[in-house]
Amino acid sequence: MKKILYLSIFALLASCLTEKNADPGKPATFVRYFNGGNNDFAQVAEETSDKGIIILATTEIINADLTIKYRIKLIKTDEYGNVVQQSVYPADFGSTESIRARSLLQLASGGFLVIGETMDPTSGIAKMYVLTVGADLKPVAATSKAIDFGVAVSPLLSVQGQAVQINSNGNYLVLGSIQSPTDNMLLAELDKSNLSIKWVKKYGAGASTLSNKIFLDAANNVFWSGTVTRSSSDVRLVKTTQNSLNTVFDLPIGSPLLEEYGNDICRYGYGFAVVGNTNEKDPAKQDILFKILAEDGSVLFSKPYGFDADTDVGNSITTARGGLVILGTSNAVAGGRGEEDYFLIKVDAFGNEVWPAPRVFGSKNGDTGASVRQMSDGSLLVLGTTDFGNVNTIMLMKADSE
Repeated sequence: MKKILYLSIFALLASCLTEKNADPGKPATFVRYFNGGNNDFAQVAEETSDKGIIILATTEIINADLTIKYRIKLIKTDEYGNVVQQSVYPADFGSTESIRARSLLQLASGGFLVIGETMDPTSGIAKMYVLTVGADLKPVAATSKAIDFGVAVSPLLSVQGQAVQINSNGNYLVLGSIQSPTDNMLLAELDKSNLSIKWVKKYGAGASTLSNKIFLDAANNVFWSGTVTRSSSDVRLVKTTQNSLNTVFDLPIGSPLLEEYGNDICRYGYGFAVVGNTNEKDPAKQDILFKILAEDGSVLFSKPYGFDADTDVGNSITTARGGLVILGTSNAVAGGRGEEDYFLIKVDAFGNEVWPAPRVFGSKNGDTGASVRQMSDGSLLVLGTTDFGNVNTIMLMKADSE
């Protein structure tokens, strides 16, 4: 009798497992890790038009002679973080060139445009590199190449690709960093069909690092941000018309008595929100810097945040329902688990913290934030790099709006 009962229960369970409507459920939130055996460095993750996720990273390859080179890595997942496809570019690992990824743009075709730089191993000179792939992540040969800016940039100077956007002509506006003590920023328009150069202009003075975003307003003016270092380091905001010899403005934003760094920027209201670092609270430490800027560069609000660590880093910022969310990295957040942990802070337009405490997560090892984005369903998409056994690994997290 018991045997018949057990068999009946087993049959019932088996029928449930094969029932079409008996779905075990999909995770509304998740954490995923990706690694192919080499060091992977996360750059940015975005929601795709089909509600999936695209991850951009740089992967490290160690040659037999222990020299190191880099490749671009793209990982496409479904909305639950399950890998659909991944590719490394160029696929020829025997090639001596190194290519790093910096920024990503989703195209109307369903494909993606990646910008970064390729390094000549002999001369050590970098050229801006543009990679176009289809929705299947296969490269498009005509629009995947190193860009030679010729006489516009001395061949003895490196150009690193930082950001890309589509202008009203349907072409690509590309932003680059130049390793030069004088002109150190480059803006150019590339033909979308073959990446030929329509025009190129150089700007700037003082050492500069740039964020990986550029913006266009209704009049097709171009904006970008970063850090400029002269007598001190300040947040940098640049506005220019396209194909212009001079910028409309190139502003250092900060106090000469403080060190302030702009790591990321997003549109917010009629201006911008910037996140970075500052030593405002303690000259010997770095805390998170948050600024709201008007479109003319004037400061509407500025505030530091910190957790009593030597270095708290503001990595990325995104608009979110009811305010803005900051992604950062710290080794002193209450509730942290490891050497450094990821944290999220939600703030309103006046810098007031919406959540009663930061949302902290991470491994027992080092974690470094890369990007945060709000998804179409209101959830938060977080990307970072986690150290597992001295191997840098890509971390992808989907968190709910809280």
